Amino acid sequence: MATAPRRKRKTTVVVPAEAAAPLPAAESRPLFRQETFADGSVRPVRVQTAAEEHRAQALADFFGAAPGLPVRANLRDMDSILAELVTKLDIRESDFAPDILSSAWQKAVSPFLATQAQLISIDKKTAIVRTSHPAVRFELQRLRPQIIRALNASLGEGCVRTVRIAHG
Repeated sequence: MATAPRRKRKTTVVVPAEAAAPLPAAESRPLFRQETFADGSVRPVRVQTAAEEHRAQALADFFGAAPGLPVRANLRDMDSILAELVTKLDIRESDFAPDILSSAWQKAVSPFLATQAQLISIDKKTAIVRTSHPAVRFELQRLRPQIIRALNASLGEGCVRTVRIAHG
């Protein structure tokens, strides 16, 4: 009869507390540095390790091209992006006034429809309306030409060309 193989006993080694060496402190390096770009802006750029820099330089030497900026080199804060976008857009303050839109909407449709549907915005001469019920949407679709005339009378001629109606 075959016998089962014997298991080896586990041995534990006890190290006295005095003999344990303290762990070396982690080297503290900054993750980002401020860099000035050609457009004059100063933005944070991720600091590469020496190995990453050597690898990038080796690839650049091999392929005969200058090493590119790291992926995160073009990080910008949201304030500068929004400021640049707003200055490029042709926006009047009256375009953002919700009270002007709501009063024009109430003049354009009946009081009942004004409570059941809401004029959300006017974008690229398209009035965007949100309804609460499909029956209200059907009624607004039927009244589209009258709504466009009334909105143009309230907001200025040529302000609205089409009406987009969304349920929900």
